[in-house]
Amino acid sequence: MPAPAIGKDCHIILSHPDIDSGAGYGFLLAEDQSIKSGGIQMTREVDSGGATRLWLHFDVLLANRALNPDGSFRAYTRAQDYAKLCQFLSKRADVTITSPAGAVLSLGAVGWTADERHLPGSALIKCQFNNVGVYWPPVDPAVLMLSFWDGSLTWATSYWR
Repeated sequence: MPAPAIGKDCHIILSHPDIDSGAGYGFLLAEDQSIKSGGIQMTREVDSGGATRLWLHFDVLLANRALNPDGSFRAYTRAQDYAKLCQFLSKRADVTITSPAGAVLSLGAVGWTADERHLPGSALIKCQFNNVGVYWPPVDPAVLMLSFWDGSLTWATSYWR
C-alpha cells in the first residue's frame, strides 16, 4: 500500500516506531460543523514554571466504504481502521501525528484518550493525545524526514526523536 497522503486518502497520519516499522497510517476525520471539522484541535497550557502541555483532539470516522477526501473509496474497512487506531491508543510515548498544520512529535495516549460512539453503519472515536516530553510546535513533515541519520540536515538544523 502506498504511503498515505493528507487530502487524498486521509485527513491525518499517525505513526509510531513499533507500529508497521514506523510507516504512517492515515485516518479519516469527521467532517461536520464542529470546531475540528476534518482537522485537529490543539490546546496548549503553559504552567507557572514555563512547561508547556499540549493536547491534540480529533474525531476519527470509521465506516465501511467510506469516502476519502479525494472522493475515492477507502481501502480499509471499519474494523481494520479501528484495530489500527487501538494500536496507537495503546502507546504512551513516541507517537507522531501529521496534519495539515504539520507534524507534532513526542505524543502519547496518556490519561483520557478516547470516547467511542459505535453506531450500526459507522463509529466516531473522539481521540486525545498529549505531549509526553519536550513540547515541539508542529514541523513541516518534509523537513522532519530529512532529519533522520541519513538525512541531509545537520545536527543543529534537525528535529531528532
